[in-house]
Amino acid sequence: MKKPVSKATNEVGAGSQNAAARQVGRIAATLLTAAMIIGTGIFGALGDTAAHAGSTLLLAMIPGALVAWSTGVSGAQLGVNFPEAGGAFVWARAFHYDSLAFIAGCCYLGQGIVGTSVVALAFAYYSAQAVHGLPIHVTAAAIVLVAVALNSFGIAFTSRVVIGLMAVIVALLFVFVAFSLPRVEVSNLSPRFETGPLEFMAGAAIFFWAWDGFMRTAIMAGEMKDPRRTIPFSIAGGIAIAAIVFYAVATVALGVLGGAELGKDDVPLFKAATRAIGSWGGWVILAAAWLASINELISDLLSASRVGLAMGQAHEMPGWLGELHPRFNAPRHAVLAIGAITFVLVLLFDLRQILPLASFYLLVWFAITHFAALQLSLEQRLTSPFFSWFGLFGCLVLVFFIPPMLLAIGAASLAGLFAIRWVIRRRAALSP
Repeated sequence: MKKPVSKATNEVGAGSQNAAARQVGRIAATLLTAAMIIGTGIFGALGDTAAHAGSTLLLAMIPGALVAWSTGVSGAQLGVNFPEAGGAFVWARAFHYDSLAFIAGCCYLGQGIVGTSVVALAFAYYSAQAVHGLPIHVTAAAIVLVAVALNSFGIAFTSRVVIGLMAVIVALLFVFVAFSLPRVEVSNLSPRFETGPLEFMAGAAIFFWAWDGFMRTAIMAGEMKDPRRTIPFSIAGGIAIAAIVFYAVATVALGVLGGAELGKDDVPLFKAATRAIGSWGGWVILAAAWLASINELISDLLSASRVGLAMGQAHEMPGWLGELHPRFNAPRHAVLAIGAITFVLVLLFDLRQILPLASFYLLVWFAITHFAALQLSLEQRLTSPFFSWFGLFGCLVLVFFIPPMLLAIGAASLAGLFAIRWVIRRRAALSP
């Protein structure tokens, strides 16, 4: 087992730890975690999951939740031992696995870009339900700019925005659930396994993306007060809150529409609400989806920019990504870079069809997290290594249910980036 580097020699941690003030306490971190999970996943992934899992939708949500929980345990253990920004990128480097850390960092940036693009487009499509003829790609690009602006003022301001938006989103979803319950057909909730085990697992792999966000307090550990207590508490509490919301909404939607119909619609919750409640129910869902899209965009940029910051400080990406704004302690260059790439992508492409690619990148990132957690010594552990082994196995199982074409694209993109890194390092080593 490789010994971790000390805080004094950890170049990534030294830069981020000293520059970024710890501003987020335990309760705020828990609410922030819940807010970062309860984004557009329930709006954007529910229909695609139902298209594969059918009436077993509620069961298909469980594998991802279990993997998320075990990954949260691994992330919490690493976060309290290495309380710096960067997540698995920093954690793998702490055990001298620099190449693996580079892959982890690229995965998180990749899922951040793909996920943010999908979320921005989801916002535009939900908006088009209210404003017919709305230019989808222009609207998506505009909301990306809003998210970039809101991520430019430091985590104290951004976290208050995210938590406030979550409170309104949960209240709107509660209205949907409460008023739709009388229209739920219990027979629709009975799992019939009509699509078969392979399709069931494909649905589980797709919905896994919806759980993203549970580990972001560990990724942003350098900005958490008392990280040893705050990070584990926030991850456990955030997942629990999100699970309650997810299952309440999914149960009602499945009960109103049924698995087959739920999987045929781009905006299934809107359809369920209008059928169960009427036109005003559709407006409730539209409002929740709009706010959730903004919340998700802010959250994705919030955490992805911290990984970009760490990679810049470690010179695995251009060094200017590793600079913090002197007043707000925000990685504005990383925010702007990720925002600019996403802005161009949503203007030119519809990435909703490659949503499983975001799940692929996340699963690789989480697998590296579990691997790093298994390197911890007995004194550094908070709990049994069982959770890390279980999570690693779960990630490896789920990744093989990503559509083959997207699996190949994801693997090829990582291989290409690694090759570019090797060439750059080789030239640097040979230069006088």
